[in-house]
Amino acid sequence: MPDRRTGAAVLSGIILVVVALSIASVWLDSATSDEPSYIAAGTIKLMSGRLDYFRDEPPLWISVSAAPLAIAGYRLPPIWNANSDHWSIGKRFLWRSGFDGHRMLFLARLPTIALFAALIVAMYAFVLHETKSVACALIAAVLTGFCPSLMAHGRLATVDLALSFFTFVAAALFLLMIESGSAAAAIGCGVASAAAIMSKTSGNILGPYFLILLIAALAMRADRRRLVAMFAVAVLSAIAFAELFILAEARSFNVLLPFREYVENIRAISGWYTHGHVLPQFLLGRFSTSGFYAYYEIAFLLKTTVAALALIFAALLRVLARFRFSVPGARFAWFALLGFPVLFLIIAAFGHLTLGIRYVLPIYPFLYAATAIGFQPRTGDRAGRTPSAAGTLLAAVLVWHAAENLMAFPNYISYFNEFISSPRRADEYLIDSNLDWGQDLRRLDAWCRDNHVAQITVHYFGGADVAYDVRSARPVLLRGPGFGPLPKGYFALSRHLYRVSFAPGVWPMNYDRYLAANHAHYVTTVGGSINVYRVE
Repeated sequence: MPDRRTGAAVLSGIILVVVALSIASVWLDSATSDEPSYIAAGTIKLMSGRLDYFRDEPPLWISVSAAPLAIAGYRLPPIWNANSDHWSIGKRFLWRSGFDGHRMLFLARLPTIALFAALIVAMYAFVLHETKSVACALIAAVLTGFCPSLMAHGRLATVDLALSFFTFVAAALFLLMIESGSAAAAIGCGVASAAAIMSKTSGNILGPYFLILLIAALAMRADRRRLVAMFAVAVLSAIAFAELFILAEARSFNVLLPFREYVENIRAISGWYTHGHVLPQFLLGRFSTSGFYAYYEIAFLLKTTVAALALIFAALLRVLARFRFSVPGARFAWFALLGFPVLFLIIAAFGHLTLGIRYVLPIYPFLYAATAIGFQPRTGDRAGRTPSAAGTLLAAVLVWHAAENLMAFPNYISYFNEFISSPRRADEYLIDSNLDWGQDLRRLDAWCRDNHVAQITVHYFGGADVAYDVRSARPVLLRGPGFGPLPKGYFALSRHLYRVSFAPGVWPMNYDRYLAANHAHYVTTVGGSINVYRVE
């Protein structure tokens, strides 16, 4: 078993590799669909205190993402603040303001990359505390750091990784509060919970989750008054943090303002979850405007490495096979950790918004922590060691998990595991932010330069600007299939738009018919999201 000094050294190495992979992979990623609007809204909220701007997104993390831009001196013209169309304002801010849009985008992504590294540290520290096993803590760190889905969104100026971090830290501190009755843990839990809710509305799931854990703990513990008191401290800490942050950002002294903003945010976002999306949602060849009940479970099975799935399943079997935890409290922690993904997936199943694994990204840290705790050495194992054959197999599966991440580089957003027959067919299973979120437009520019392409027709889905990012060739924009013939030469098509063309009523014809009618044949896929065709 490695000692703590060795564990700290290995953890440092993991973080360095993960940060290097994150920066190197995102360096040429174009703006994804949501990033420009988040960056603009965060800048307006941070610099102008306008909490009413883009109410769909709470203010905390988008303001943090905008902070490097504010420090670097980037400003929106004041007249833009009156425009409520954050989608167009975001693109104008990045691509039409005269600033270096690529540098702005990279700066806005840095806080998320830093938070991803912090998540790995939090996972390691929590599992080490629960199991007293450095090996188990390193299992959690490897599973987290090299998870393609976490890395895909742990490099972007969006809010999904922030939600994952704050919900996990809040849960970890809540469990510590139950174990020790620590007031510091209660305060930290409250602050992290408020940060989760103020980063993304789905952080509200922590409310019912913590109530369930509190009821379970009260049923098992004698010091009920202490637990209730600490729970009250956590609630008051959450309210205090929300008050201080909202009032500071709004430059206001109205103590009721945070509560009003919270209610308005819930109202603004409720339509998304109860009425679906304006564009068709897709799963396994079917389209829907109201989502799919099993969407997130299927997405999880396809977007998680097979190695990680095997370890999750093996740990589950190991625990359920009448396994006795060697450290007091680990059993409660294990069931509590497993309960969060179950609750999250049940609630998500009844929503009408199914656009990507990112919507349930917070389940990953909980599952990985539970998996690592499930592998703690059995009571009575010689010298507390896992048997060598099992340990070797476990290490090999972790190496497989990390290798999957390295092989996916730099295309983490479009990663799918071996359960799909071929990456060429990924859009037959899932689209949108699971596959094509607009991330490869700059790579298309590099492809045009390397292949000496002078002109290329483009139908692009994402948050980037075709004219800004494609400079090696003259881009010709296409409205969609069926609106006139394709020009001769090369044609670049976002895979999301290709698949959406098969939904009824979107365009006059689907892309298979359109490509065939224009005698276009497939050439290559740039990154994981843009197909290139040659039109003869």
